[in-house]
Amino acid sequence: MKNFSFKIATALILVLLITSAQAFANGSSSNEVSSKVEINIALANNPLSQALEKIAREEYSADGVTVNISVLPENDLRQRLTTEASTGGTTYDMFYIGPYEANNWARNGWLENLEPYFDALPAEKLAWYDRDDLIQGMVGSLSLDGDAYALPFYGESSFIMYNKELFEAKGLTMPDEPTWDEIYELAKAIHDPANGIVGMTMRGAPGWGMSGAPFVTIVNAFGGRFYDMNWNATIDTPEQRGAWQMYKKILREAGQEDILSYTYNECIALMQSGKCGIYYDATSIAPPLESAESSVAGKVGYVMPPHQKMKSNTAWLWNWAMGINPKSSDAKKEAVFNFMMWATSKDFIKLTVERDPTGSSTPPASRSSTYSLPAYASAPYAEMTLKTLESTDFTKPTLEPVPYVGLQYIAIPEFADAGTKMTEYLADYVVDKISLDEAIRKTQDLFNQVAIDGDYR
Repeated sequence: MKNFSFKIATALILVLLITSAQAFANGSSSNEVSSKVEINIALANNPLSQALEKIAREEYSADGVTVNISVLPENDLRQRLTTEASTGGTTYDMFYIGPYEANNWARNGWLENLEPYFDALPAEKLAWYDRDDLIQGMVGSLSLDGDAYALPFYGESSFIMYNKELFEAKGLTMPDEPTWDEIYELAKAIHDPANGIVGMTMRGAPGWGMSGAPFVTIVNAFGGRFYDMNWNATIDTPEQRGAWQMYKKILREAGQEDILSYTYNECIALMQSGKCGIYYDATSIAPPLESAESSVAGKVGYVMPPHQKMKSNTAWLWNWAMGINPKSSDAKKEAVFNFMMWATSKDFIKLTVERDPTGSSTPPASRSSTYSLPAYASAPYAEMTLKTLESTDFTKPTLEPVPYVGLQYIAIPEFADAGTKMTEYLADYVVDKISLDEAIRKTQDLFNQVAIDGDYR
């Protein structure tokens, strides 16, 4: 009788194991795990992340798994997740990050190595996910020593978006590859406050990932850099001064009224309203401008990011990516990995196009196959997005040699704080709280101190 009971128990265990393995191998959106778990995820409040939250709430299903998703302002998200990762917290089981965090956090042990998870997948699951289809530049920016520590949800570069109707009304022509001087003159020509028309909008809210993103690319375009090869700060230079002055001139003479309150969300809304001539921001911003809710859908032109002294590589390169909190439980890690695979899969991208043929909910620049989908490939911004991505080199950010990498940021741990402080000085300069000389001096001292404290020299 004991032998019979043992056989029955063994058979039941085998059935459960086989059922679990089959469920895991299934390439649909229902990625099952064997136990009930609850995972917490926080996303940035940008349009594509907001779309992910909505689609996941309505479409994602995994047996025994509850997915709680919160959407936070970007600066708030960065602060919370950095604190969480650095202190070993488990409030969030998935980290929504970019290449800057991925590289530094992987070195610090704050991210789970994803290779063991891929190694454990059956062949059919690997074939379904198709890692080779992921754009390798994005994958490489999230890897350490060849191992993936995060999966790209969407990627972006930056370019100029402009309202063709407003340009035609003024008899203006946008160059295919404008300089910042040309953008400034065009913005002033469009600017018409009496009729509620803003010449140009850019992010003005302080933060290394807010105003810092467009501003640092302006520095690069002007031939500026932040350090020489000996890690001496190079803020007090004619090139940097030219970039600071250009940023201020555009926003003060042709920009939105409440400059410092503008994140990309406010910039998008302004551009969508049809009351703005030019917008410089991420390529991932374009889809909302072509959505059904936008009054400028079909009326927006897209050209290369402005250059100045530096002729190429004047855009930025970024992706929003998903990594696993290494301090979460094994069951939660598995559930997060399954969610990440679903959200970064070909099936998810196809689902977004089915739900929204405009492409405004579709993650760009993460997979090569995205651009073979007819509905997406024909989008007015698709060709220029690819062109800007192909023009960027993450390892050669400036005209002169530098000891760092990164286009709109410096890939060192200290930059998150230093870059944010710099943008606070930039904001004070833009609204005339401090002079250019004072802003430059404070930023020069700041970056020299970073090099000393970080033992870079």
